[in-house]
Amino acid sequence: MNSTFQDLLQKFFLKRMMNQKNVSPETIKSYRDTFRLYVHYLRIAHKCPPYQIGMEHIEAEFILGFLEYLSNERKNQPKTINSRLAAIHAFLHFISFERPEYSAVVQRSLMIPFRKAEKRQMDFLTKEEVDSLLDACSMNEALGRRDKLMVLILYNTGVRVSELLSLKCRDVLFDGSGSLAYIHVTGKGRKDRNVPLWKVTVAFIKKYINENGLKQDDKLFINYTGDELTRSGVRYRIACLVEKAQNTSPGLKNKTISPHTFRHSTALHLLQSGVDISTIAIWLGHESINTTHKYMEADIEMKQRILEKMAEPSIGSYRYRPPDDILSFLASL
Repeated sequence: MNSTFQDLLQKFFLKRMMNQKNVSPETIKSYRDTFRLYVHYLRIAHKCPPYQIGMEHIEAEFILGFLEYLSNERKNQPKTINSRLAAIHAFLHFISFERPEYSAVVQRSLMIPFRKAEKRQMDFLTKEEVDSLLDACSMNEALGRRDKLMVLILYNTGVRVSELLSLKCRDVLFDGSGSLAYIHVTGKGRKDRNVPLWKVTVAFIKKYINENGLKQDDKLFINYTGDELTRSGVRYRIACLVEKAQNTSPGLKNKTISPHTFRHSTALHLLQSGVDISTIAIWLGHESINTTHKYMEADIEMKQRILEKMAEPSIGSYRYRPPDDILSFLASL
């Protein structure tokens, strides 16, 4: 790579991302993969080997071509493409700070808009469906008991799957009586938070730790071979539980259930129980309360759908005929 581009990219990761912003390993991995893909794109689309990449390659035309490549060749969805563009934007902002002489080029590239992503309706679990998933866990098998604890913690706390998998026994903090506890979670951006646990979750965790002989520094969740449980492992086990639970909760057949569905469900049920939105934001580890606001919107949409099923009262008609000049104006738009 051109020394200027290479130096800036290295500083971006080492100085800005890791040192100044102290971002999570997941964010580093996501941004790293974006630039790996960008380097690959420049090589195959513009015959530009990595060592020849220079500052001219932050021009808008190259970035636009990269986004088209992600869409047409890699078949990425708008959400994924926007994630890649966000990583590039962050790098461009860093360039404008470190090397102001490139500001004009940077500003043109920063004007590249994010793609409009279709808003997908979130799936939520009802309390009955959560109970069905818990009942689907076989208590006669160690794997089933582990799965039950996994579902309990996901629903009780609303943690992300990455946060779930990083939990160690020392992250479960008991009070003096041993009947109450909370978990210490390290979330996005290395932000810590403590989430309280139900008594039933506390009792199950204690039995689980004792049964498996786990020590303070041991991971809470391991797979059947004794290695650390993975994201794909969690998704697979939840899929198995959903398939089994459909016998008692047929509504699960029409929902796409993932580990994140539990997080959505926790937030919605907290909101419906009267917990204020700022507390839910802290509970979930949201950096901005605007992120939590989507659950208020989802709750209103659900209530609206219920309202639409009710028969409306008959109160006669109310007709309004706009004047011709308004109709002409609207027709001209």
